Amino acid sequence: MHWTDIVALVACVIGGALGAYAMINPVWASKLVRLVAYEGKVEGRSEFRATYGGLFLLGHAFAFWAVVTSQMGADLAAAAIGAGWLGSGIGRLVSIALDKAATPLNWFNVAFEAALGLALFSPFLLS
Repeated sequence: MHWTDIVALVACVIGGALGAYAMINPVWASKLVRLVAYEGKVEGRSEFRATYGGLFLLGHAFAFWAVVTSQMGADLAAAAIGAGWLGSGIGRLVSIALDKAATPLNWFNVAFEAALGLALFSPFLLS
């Protein structure tokens, strides 16, 4: 296994763990992303479980499985998830510029999203 695969696997575990915990505890996910569901509407909690939970968990789990089992296109599977993280970071940079949202938390999140995105892209770019 190439070192870039190991880097991508660690990123998959981090992203998957975030998703698993968000699925179990949507209130935590809500606080993490600084969003709240409408009061009295259960669909909001469902949305946190679905997007920040299930999407993160299964997307990262699939990429993990593809890399571990050396599936054809595993590097692309990891890169696709990485593109999502990099896209999040780019969107946050746009917000920092246009919304004047240059907070310490936003800068931390840009760095976090870039690190995970690049880690997941590493098998595709460097193997």
